[in-house]
Amino acid sequence: MPLVVPHFLKLNQVSGEFMIRWQEISAHVAEGDLFHLLAALSRGEVESFPALRPHQRQAWHSFLVQCAAMALIRAGQRTLPTDPALWRALLIGLTPEWPKGEAWELVGGDWLEPALLQPPLETAGECKDFKTTLETADELDMLVTSRNHDVKAARIGAGRDDDWLFALVTLQTMQGVYGASNYGISRMNKGYGNRMALGIQPTGNLSAAFARDVRRLVDTASNDASSGKGIAALWAVPWEGTRQLSFAQLDPLYVDICRRVRLERRADGTLCAMTAGSKVARVAAAGLNGNTGDPWAPIRLSDNASVSASPATFGYRKFTELLDRTKTGRPLLSLPAETDDAEGLALVATALVRGQGKTEGLHRRAIPVSRRRKSGRLGDVYLDRMGQVAQVRAVEAGEVRKRLRMATMSLMQGGPASLRLDDDSSARKCEPWLQSFELGVDRAFFDPAFWDEFDEAEGNHRLVWRKTLTDLANDVFEQAAEAAPRTDVRRIRAHAVARNMLDATLAAYLREVR
Repeated sequence: MPLVVPHFLKLNQVSGEFMIRWQEISAHVAEGDLFHLLAALSRGEVESFPALRPHQRQAWHSFLVQCAAMALIRAGQRTLPTDPALWRALLIGLTPEWPKGEAWELVGGDWLEPALLQPPLETAGECKDFKTTLETADELDMLVTSRNHDVKAARIGAGRDDDWLFALVTLQTMQGVYGASNYGISRMNKGYGNRMALGIQPTGNLSAAFARDVRRLVDTASNDASSGKGIAALWAVPWEGTRQLSFAQLDPLYVDICRRVRLERRADGTLCAMTAGSKVARVAAAGLNGNTGDPWAPIRLSDNASVSASPATFGYRKFTELLDRTKTGRPLLSLPAETDDAEGLALVATALVRGQGKTEGLHRRAIPVSRRRKSGRLGDVYLDRMGQVAQVRAVEAGEVRKRLRMATMSLMQGGPASLRLDDDSSARKCEPWLQSFELGVDRAFFDPAFWDEFDEAEGNHRLVWRKTLTDLANDVFEQAAEAAPRTDVRRIRAHAVARNMLDATLAAYLREVR
């Protein structure tokens, strides 16, 4: 039976260079292909990407860093080239089976050949699998909106090449399971998890972050016998949707893909995407639980799995766990290096938190770090000390919270002679005020006084933090007292009893460190 060619393959197929826009330090907006962009990044010229949406930033950064680092490692080169032609040769070196650069084109005219992040078909008959057409770039993206309220769906009506590129990179390198036949990436713990990133970032433009991470990976590769080996670009290998790649086949820095997608350019120059499902995930890595050597992925040591972030992960209590080396394995790019600048560094955690059929938000936390501390060298010891200080601060916040809870429960119970801590009704009434206290602690947790504690092993510097906590507890208590039910004389008595309880317990706590 002859093959029926789908209508979308009868369009005027155009391959060739695609344009990415970036803003230079001078504020000039430049355009160029991927090779010109990598050269501009290597020259330190790139300030930002006008078309890049906030949730796409980490995916795009990771993609560029992984591709650049693998290309340099395989070529045995340590210096970032500033010539686009050299970058073209380096990237094609990652996909030698496609020497004309087919694997680095955004749109390919022949579906039996790869295009960027788009695996080739094994036979022309597989064209019939691509039954879904996506007309806008944000339809291709991984965001799941709630009844079209949070971020409008299908809003990029006349998307340019880089709109589609950024959506494609985000989908293929960050997405999880989304319905039948739509599997997620291998660098994620379970299909409904997320790919969290934890890394050191320098101040300055995006070029500085790119150069720092690429050099760190290239420098580390010399100590890794597996570096520069295996499949680097998963989309260069044909995929008909039923066969998997084994994890052992892959380069340690491999760029993931999870979906069968092909972009098409219509006769009028606009793009659309055709998608097909698959019977299996692209990589057979379910047993790894996301522990794939991702240089940005923190590993939970209790089960040797990558951390899947929740909104709470970026609060001070959960963030403290990320700094605790007894609980969390630190990814390579979160470790400061001797080649880092002395100032202007931040430890940055970011994740697009996913749920079943929803998106729970883009979350990010940045903690300043610096080599201008008495503790000296950066590295594991530096982060160990951060973790120790954070743990002590978190414990002390919990102690003050206990005292605030007792006082507010006394307030809600009318200042009884015998406080009932197991009273569910007053506990529910106290909860908003305890949450207000937690938010205040979170805002102040990594304040300048944190670094005083960082520099000193012991001493009354901790009194500054406890004083911050007690002032916050007092403020929250007064807000709770003002909002408490107003029942004339009883209210006055309740406030006095609860106030005395809070003052006494906080004063005793402060005396412990004098």
